[in-house]
Amino acid sequence: MPRALPKCLHGNLLGKCKVCPEKFFEEKYWVEGWALDAYTKRNGRSENGELVNIVKYRLHNQPIEAAEKAEILLTRLREFLVKVYPVTYRPFDTLIHPPSNTERKFHLTDFLANQLAGGKMINRSGELLKNKPHTTVKTMSGKERAKTLHKSMEIIPNQALPKPNGILIIDDVLGTGNTAKETCRALQECWPNASRYYVSLTYLLDWDNTR
Repeated sequence: MPRALPKCLHGNLLGKCKVCPEKFFEEKYWVEGWALDAYTKRNGRSENGELVNIVKYRLHNQPIEAAEKAEILLTRLREFLVKVYPVTYRPFDTLIHPPSNTERKFHLTDFLANQLAGGKMINRSGELLKNKPHTTVKTMSGKERAKTLHKSMEIIPNQALPKPNGILIIDDVLGTGNTAKETCRALQECWPNASRYYVSLTYLLDWDNTR
């Protein structure tokens, strides 16, 4: 049975409140899926969306400056995870982020996963690899992304490490959902018994219409 979601400050289920920025996504690919806030192309980016844009596209080759901005996102992500998955309920021991399609000196999701790792929590993103080259999918439609990304990733597991009990997938932007779906497919193929959880810093508000 699914667990009861925590309550927000307005007394509603977190992720389903019309006032709070967090969004809960019910999908077959994961046990629980979250985004910290939403943005729209028409009305401009949210606070998280704007920071993601700055780090990924303006400061990606300036690692010191990018890290300073990324620290803000890291703090928000940490606060969210403590609220939703406190130490008494931490159903994952492994962190994974999707591989990047672009060469950068600073990779936001890798920075986040590395900073969140520690103790029994391991960043195993290096075991998720692209098995076929392709260009950035940012400008593609949902159907084009789905075709390009299908079976484009695989897990090459580190045999020295135990199989994960649960996996938290860390993403920057949830757009069409195809990158998240392909990540989940690769994880399911290698570690079918590991429960998957997903969190993105921001998501496209009309996400359901882009798939």
